[in-house]
Amino acid sequence: MSVSAEGFWAKVVGLDDDTVVFLSGELDMATAPELTGLLGTLVAQGPPEVVLDFSGLSFIDSSGIAALVDSQHRLNEQKRRLCIQGAQREAVRVFEIAGLVEFLHVQTDRVEDRAQLREQAGSPPVAG
Repeated sequence: MSVSAEGFWAKVVGLDDDTVVFLSGELDMATAPELTGLLGTLVAQGPPEVVLDFSGLSFIDSSGIAALVDSQHRLNEQKRRLCIQGAQREAVRVFEIAGLVEFLHVQTDRVEDRAQLREQAGSPPVAG
């Protein structure tokens, strides 16, 4: 399952009992609806934890953050959660300022073992 819009790409890849959503490009007002739709499907019928790999994401604005917060609220109702991994320093700082690091389960360490999955997903190169 994948979605794309100009300047944004997201692909879902299974990993054990969890799901990893690889993101690339810019998550903003124009592209947040694409992620919202994709996450809506995973909220409706997904695993206990939905991992978002931000390593390819170069930008996120308030619309992107709102999509994440909404999805986390819906997952909380089901005793499930999002987990954000591989976020660039700037994105982590935004989550810190907004007080969302714990709520969105933002992990600041890179997950190297996901590199092979990213390659299998056929994703664009990691932003950097």
